[in-house]
Amino acid sequence: MTGMTEPDHGQIILYSYLWAREYDRGEESGRKARPTCVMLIVAGKNGRQKALLFPITSRPPRSGARCVEIPETEARRANLYTPAWVIVDEFNTDDLATSWALEDAKPLGRFTRKFMSRIAGEAAAAIRAGAARTVPRR
Repeated sequence: MTGMTEPDHGQIILYSYLWAREYDRGEESGRKARPTCVMLIVAGKNGRQKALLFPITSRPPRSGARCVEIPETEARRANLYTPAWVIVDEFNTDDLATSWALEDAKPLGRFTRKFMSRIAGEAAAAIRAGAARTVPRR
């Protein structure tokens, strides 16, 4: 699999997402490729972008999970079915240019900037509350 040379904020990719509960059990790879939302942030003094990868699920989230329900119009843009949710209280970090967990370098679709702002706000709130888990993939 060839990596993504230029991932873009808001893209939806197929990615072998590793859930925090799987990581806690010592697992190193996700069990299946799932739609995943790419959020790019500028990290560090070098100004390089870092990808935060938020899982998308069609199963209703567990009670207490921090998530954002995907509106039908956004789901269509991203080539997803509804109902669906972006989970924002956990995320993987990975270098998509070299990642072996990336299933396909071609994105499924993308979310709008407005919807990505909503996801970013909810993720930031979870991080500030100490309710978010990061699962590093390298």
